This record gives sequence, structure tokens and C-alpha cells, in this order.
Amino acid sequence: MNIKVRTNISSEFQDIEICINAPERNEIVQTLENELLSKSLKSIQQIVAMQDNDIFIINVSDIILFFGEEKNNFCKTKDGIYKIKERLYYLEEVLPTKEFVRISNSAIININHVKCFNTSIVGKIKVKFKDGTEEDVSKRRTTEIMRFLKERRM
Repeated sequence: MNIKVRTNISSEFQDIEICINAPERNEIVQTLENELLSKSLKSIQQIVAMQDNDIFIINVSDIILFFGEEKNNFCKTKDGIYKIKERLYYLEEVLPTKEFVRISNSAIININHVKCFNTSIVGKIKVKFKDGTEEDVSKRRTTEIMRFLKERRM
């Protein structure tokens, strides 16, 4: 299958529109869609976070997970836990979808920091991170996580 790219620049357009024309929906089309969505201009690359009285700018690729606790939101990196102002529902919309997935109402994980998904208990998934910590996937999100993993199989 050949891939052709055409660019049409004109002042009559107000938005950027990308259209994929293909004879069938296949792995290549899905990969292109995922790549385009994860590279979207609305995708954030850094986040402002606080620890004590210090303010940090953290690359989202360094974040292991985002989580909510007692009406506050935090991000966790290998260097520590930082308080953030962004709400999880907002982060879910603007984080790269290829790397971040919501595992519960209170957590969004970075797939690049995951060591494995433990499915030894029927109907339950435990995420084990490379730093040794663990998070449970909520029962409501189990199907979504399995679909997420299936889409990324080689």
C-alpha cells in the first residue's frame, strides 16, 4: 500500500483538517490515526507542578501517573510527588493518547513507566510500575484497559 500526502494551504481555511482515505480500516490506518491524535496541537508537553513552596516545570514524559486524592490532584515522577492544578478530566483530554490512559476515576497512568499488568486475580488488573509501585485498575475501566493493550500489540 502506498501512502500519499497532499497539503493544501489557503487563507480560506480556519482549522487544520486531516483526512485519511483508504480502501479499508487496517493496522496502518489505525496507527496513522493514533499518531496524529497523540501529536495533536492540543497535546501538552509540560506541566507546572508544586512541591512545598517550589514551582517546577515537568515534562509529561517524566510523569509516572497523575492521581487525585482528597480534592487535590498530583503527579508522580521518579523524583517525587507534586501538586498540580489541572483536573484529571482535563488531563485526559490533552495528554498524548498513545502514552496515557485512565485506569480509574482517580488515576491516569503513563504507559511508558509500566513494568507489567498483573491479571492473576480474575476480573482484576493491577498495574506494576518500573519504580516498584502499584495501582489497581477499577472494574469499570478493565475492559477499556484490555482494549488499550490489544490495540498496542505487535
